[in-house]
Amino acid sequence: MATSQDHAVVLGAGMSGLFTARVLADHFRRVTVVERDASGTDGPRRGIPQGRHPHGLLLRASDLFDSLFPGIVAECAEHGAVRASVLTQHRVYIHGHQLKQTEIGRETVLLSRPLLEHRVAERVRALPNVSVRRGWEAMDPVTAAGGRVTGVIVGRSGASEREDLPADLVVDATGRSGRAQAWLRALGYPEPAEQRMHVAVSYATRLYDLPPDALGNDRLVSVGAEPGRPLGLAFVARENQQWSLTVYGYGPDRPTGDPERFAAVVEQLAPEYLLKVLPRATGVGDIHVMQYPAQVRRRYDSLDRFPDGFLVTGDAMCSVNPIYGSGMTSAAAQARVLDEQLRGGVQGLWRRYFRAAARVTAPAWWFATLGDAPLTGAGPRLPGASLGAAYLRRLAKVAESDAETSAALMRVAGMDRPPASLFRPRLLARAMRGGRTPDVMRP
Repeated sequence: MATSQDHAVVLGAGMSGLFTARVLADHFRRVTVVERDASGTDGPRRGIPQGRHPHGLLLRASDLFDSLFPGIVAECAEHGAVRASVLTQHRVYIHGHQLKQTEIGRETVLLSRPLLEHRVAERVRALPNVSVRRGWEAMDPVTAAGGRVTGVIVGRSGASEREDLPADLVVDATGRSGRAQAWLRALGYPEPAEQRMHVAVSYATRLYDLPPDALGNDRLVSVGAEPGRPLGLAFVARENQQWSLTVYGYGPDRPTGDPERFAAVVEQLAPEYLLKVLPRATGVGDIHVMQYPAQVRRRYDSLDRFPDGFLVTGDAMCSVNPIYGSGMTSAAAQARVLDEQLRGGVQGLWRRYFRAAARVTAPAWWFATLGDAPLTGAGPRLPGASLGAAYLRRLAKVAESDAETSAALMRVAGMDRPPASLFRPRLLARAMRGGRTPDVMRP
């Protein structure tokens, strides 16, 4: 480990903060992670509302996780995560069309957020130069002449105790409601421009005891929302012989924790083969509801001034609708970018990092924005957005019977290929012809 810097502080011990700490450990003699939540990672955490809802690793996530923590995907499987062959064991419906199940030679894991976060946190805690301080939160930045951030004042949650942590680099990984923008205002720096799309989506999830082979070969069922029916469903296997059943809706069609309303939405959306299986399942615990008002992308890459010694990462930079499952993938990609840019030193790091991070977050923003635009009526401010959304719907129809188109859509949704790959001549030709596809069907 070659280091030229002494100390880095990461604010937040969620997945983004853990990825960041892992990377910083290769560049700094000491890394301190400051986390407000004192409860640890053994169960759902208050600061992680999505923790009770289904999780799985996208195609790109599996590669990124293993590059940051070698063997972590297999380790999760050893602790109960369900292995699933991508697309052959995924039954996915987009805009009313089931993607053709076909072998693409890739595998992923399905699991709970606490299991995943705990395994990653254990890897970070095992790093000899990383320490995690739980029950503390960031209060204010410490700055030197010229506006450089030289540390952070932290306080024990719920107490008057304060401490100054000097640092060569402070990274805000505290999520959508992080302190970065308030700090920038206080220090006299401009705030980043925002791209915001109101989606007003709500999720309701309940666990069920059911073996992983309850649906035969399938380990995941996803019925996407579509125009005219802004409701969706996901049924996902996980550890401990359990499945997560989630229903979600946009705007006024939002699900609630009411069992009768939950059952009615499931009855409306679930394919017949799933409706036959659910009576054999035993519900576990309550229905948990999460609301997600808007997806936001903050354009730090467009700023002309920003304090040296300070960075922002994760959802504080780009947060998209959780139904697309790209948040952890994006956070891991940002950590990889940080690793690359740190090789050029800390001076001027913010400009290099934000520009590179904007490139790796753009695909998730593009896919989620085009996917949600027809459901919310909030048209995305992207060049050619309407045409792009229509093209995605066309591809979904073709993918019912065309294996290559199905695989291409799945790879882009899994952030394994860039959105531009959907515009290859072969796929364009298939979309123009329409293929030999059946009419839209109810799953």
